Amino acid sequence: MQTIHDHIRQLRIIDAHEHLATPEIRRRENHDLFSLLHYLESDLITAGMKRGALDRRLGLSNEERTSIFLKYWQRTSNTTYARMFKQAMEELHGLREWNAEGILQANASVLAASANPSWYDDVLGERSGIDLAFTLIQTTDLGYDRFRPIMFLDFTFRLNTTEDLLAVWRAMDKDAIARSFGAYLDATDGLLQRYKQEGMVATKLGHAYWRTLACGDPSRDDAERLYDRLLGGATMTESELRPLQDYIIRHVIERSTAIDLPVQIHTGHHETSVSGDGNIIGRSNAEHLVPLLLAYPDARFVLLHVGFPYHQVYLSMVKNFPNAYMDFTWVYIITPTAAKQTLHQAIEMVPANKIQGFGGDYNHIEGTYSHLKLARRIVAETLSEKVEAGALGEAEAIDFANRIFRGNIIELYGLEGMS
Repeated sequence: MQTIHDHIRQLRIIDAHEHLATPEIRRRENHDLFSLLHYLESDLITAGMKRGALDRRLGLSNEERTSIFLKYWQRTSNTTYARMFKQAMEELHGLREWNAEGILQANASVLAASANPSWYDDVLGERSGIDLAFTLIQTTDLGYDRFRPIMFLDFTFRLNTTEDLLAVWRAMDKDAIARSFGAYLDATDGLLQRYKQEGMVATKLGHAYWRTLACGDPSRDDAERLYDRLLGGATMTESELRPLQDYIIRHVIERSTAIDLPVQIHTGHHETSVSGDGNIIGRSNAEHLVPLLLAYPDARFVLLHVGFPYHQVYLSMVKNFPNAYMDFTWVYIITPTAAKQTLHQAIEMVPANKIQGFGGDYNHIEGTYSHLKLARRIVAETLSEKVEAGALGEAEAIDFANRIFRGNIIELYGLEGMS
């Protein structure tokens, strides 16, 4: 099935979810090798490294940080996160010997790349074959034509204290006099519209990292009473505030749908290094979202990360709900084995137009480079196996690859002028 492998290897990609800093941010912050650990840092932490041990702000020398890194690298080099880092450092930064001298030399290469104005186009455009990437770094001011913004809206409903609420008002640059609940909802709506005008392609809800995906259906009166109490300085528990959060979540979904924005939602696995709730994974089960799928049939819910490790229930959901879209962001590097198995099942269960094949989900382009190489290989192998088994024709397999890596993203996110 060399034709399928060759086709997927050269296919130009639209990357549907990242956290990539812009070239200007990377240059300004002078990112080094230890800035590029990202997911690998989660494995280093769970292998015993103290959280934040490699942070530049500690004032450690590069030699000291290298020593710490190598100690825990030996414990984690088997994981896919580690293999992705290894591939990127070797292929993009010439690292050959995984010792102190080799790490320090690669660090110098990373620093030089961060200052290189053509590095992003080289890695993303030329080496990775990415025409466009959606990135979430909580700004719409990206200044790089290959990127389009996604924005978290969690801050509008992550309200636990009076100061949380006042901080949102300040972020919206709204007059302090107009702080009624109705004005708050209107301001949230206005924020969504402004973000879309500034290029945002989707709303992102990441609340599975700090609370359950389960969302009740409180009345406006109940939500408003809680809002007024919070604005007045009352202290309430998380469970007491839940109806207010739930109401605003529903408002964000409703208003995103009204202005034709898909809603991306984190489901499943947590990244250890950023989890805000102690990695209580059951809160992230996509099954909790069924009431929202039923309540908003006109919304377009992009359920990220194939719900892993709850991917079997997830498959049933995206098969049955017209407004639920399957997304393979991140999952290839969590577990290539489960990603491949899930793709096999998705081909058998889910209409091809509802599947998004790739989102690197990295905060650095070196990670995206390695992740996409892995994703292309897994998709090519899976489709080849389907063809060999007689489940697909070769032309059908190639059309499927075109859809999940490009066509579906153009259609779902309304990317005018792209084909």
